[in-house]
Amino acid sequence: MGRSFAANADISALFNLFPKEETMGGPSGEFYGRDTTSRSRQTRSGTTTVSEEALGRNTRVHTTMLAKDRRIRTQARNPVVIIADVTGSMGNLPKIFWDKAPMIVGQIKERGYLSDPEFCVAAVGDVVHDRGPIQVAEFCQPREMDTWLERMWLEGNGGGNDRESYETMAWYYAYCCDLPEECTPFLIILGDEGFYDEISGQNLNALFGSKRNNTTAIAVFRDLRAKFHGNVFHIHRHYSRVAEERIVQQWQSALGKNHVLFLGTDRAIADVTLGIFALMTGSRTIDEYIADMRQRGQDEGRCAEVRETLQPLLAIAPQKRIEEPPAPPPPAASKKRRRKKKEDPPPSGGTPDSGGDDWKLA
Repeated sequence: MGRSFAANADISALFNLFPKEETMGGPSGEFYGRDTTSRSRQTRSGTTTVSEEALGRNTRVHTTMLAKDRRIRTQARNPVVIIADVTGSMGNLPKIFWDKAPMIVGQIKERGYLSDPEFCVAAVGDVVHDRGPIQVAEFCQPREMDTWLERMWLEGNGGGNDRESYETMAWYYAYCCDLPEECTPFLIILGDEGFYDEISGQNLNALFGSKRNNTTAIAVFRDLRAKFHGNVFHIHRHYSRVAEERIVQQWQSALGKNHVLFLGTDRAIADVTLGIFALMTGSRTIDEYIADMRQRGQDEGRCAEVRETLQPLLAIAPQKRIEEPPAPPPPAASKKRRRKKKEDPPPSGGTPDSGGDDWKLA
């Protein structure tokens, strides 16, 4: 994997806490500390001036986001982990997610996609090349998510080698994250590149503390999927024509073909994320979810795009429960006396009680 992360600059030094900026109110204030940013603030890059300011001031890892010697815990029925690749090739997708966070939370609450969510956001880079490749928040109530999103350092580097350290971040959530026994958790990775096949114990020691052994990405993703009850998904942003096929095949081998979703445009990230929750909890069919999108003002082009992105989930999503109509009452018994019907003789080899060969159908 190249030079050890331990050889990079020491990021465990104490840094000053970044103050939380005042946020907007608005219709979604019941569920979140600000409203979805108005399109009038949108820039040509697809982000808004608000997210540019909120996420553009950090220049190093926030001390509360360091993962060394930390375990994170939640007792929520629906723990949700969102891991964002913050290297340069991801463009403005992390900032667009920040812009859309109030809408995501508001729709979860209003539509009932998740009954008891807590969120944990994380940022991933390249362990070999970056100064802050692993940043991990605590689980928090939806209204508190901005506190952690605004501490995220969008370092913007990466190694330029078609790989980032998603497998190392997966290691942390597989082995340093405590979930309740009875829960429906989700872990979603927003990224565009592949991952390293081997994980160095030396890098694990430097990032997470204690003495760790070398391991493989496949083993880690296997344990991660088991912890999150199979609900681990990769939302894939197109990378390059040359490496795309290999990258996609690697993700599909690790998570399963139906757990890799292809993002059409960056601004559809909220619609795709919500669609995972809606379909995988069985609270909506795909048609019902698209109807929800129309009700919140999305045009037919966006609806068609998201339907195509979510198509792989249809093979694994639980079927929505359909209430059966009550059975009709039995017909009233006739008062006319009937003659007793003569019983048929028992079938060959049986008695009236044994049912003959019909036992095989039981």
